[in-house]
Amino acid sequence: FRLHLRIDNADRRLTPHGRRVGLISDAAWADFLAKQERLEAMKQVLERTKLTREMVEKICVAMESETRIPRSARDDNEDGDDGSRASLDRAGKGTRPYRDLDGTIGQSCAQLLKRPEILIEHLVPVLRELAPDYFDMIREHPPESVPALPSELRNELKSVETAVKYAGYLHQQQRAIERLKKAEQRSIPEWFDYHSVSGLSREMQEKLLKIRPRTLGHASRIPGVTPAAVSLVNVYIEIQAKRREQAAAL
Repeated sequence: FRLHLRIDNADRRLTPHGRRVGLISDAAWADFLAKQERLEAMKQVLERTKLTREMVEKICVAMESETRIPRSARDDNEDGDDGSRASLDRAGKGTRPYRDLDGTIGQSCAQLLKRPEILIEHLVPVLRELAPDYFDMIREHPPESVPALPSELRNELKSVETAVKYAGYLHQQQRAIERLKKAEQRSIPEWFDYHSVSGLSREMQEKLLKIRPRTLGHASRIPGVTPAAVSLVNVYIEIQAKRREQAAAL
């Protein structure tokens, strides 16, 4: 479940546990809650805002500015071959390679962000106008200066980007997590054959055969046994049980 166990959401996953055992101060807890509110508010802005032509133009400008080749790169290539110089010239002419974004007018910002070539940094010029309060901490920087985003704010925006861009996969994994939680108390029969579990590595098979966990919850707590392996065992308990029933009926 790597999409859920990310670096950028470690505080969201672990801070509540720290709070419960008394490791998080009131001030730190208040900061944590404020951050979660900011992230949710920005996500709502992305999901509810419909793109206009003006917004799309601003996003295209941000994308094009990111792909422009700096003058220093041109200077370094003055003595290069003709093919390299021609390639640099084409890239630096400022042509708009994102005209297909015109078809996104009327879609939500979240829908646009799900496109693989779109980063949340490209939407910053639009988001500054939609959610000025969110950007209050960086008023000293000019509105068009995307690189001037402080690391704290950039990290928050990237966390929102991940939540929006991979929403479908995250929802799918969350359902798998819920299924595993419900199945934790499920017993693993003594007759269960780990060797017949397709997709289970030899190393994983050896660990499970050596320890012989009694339940799926027990198996999940064995060092090195992944959630994916536990899911496979859960599925194959059903498969092997049906095979045994069919064999007994013959």
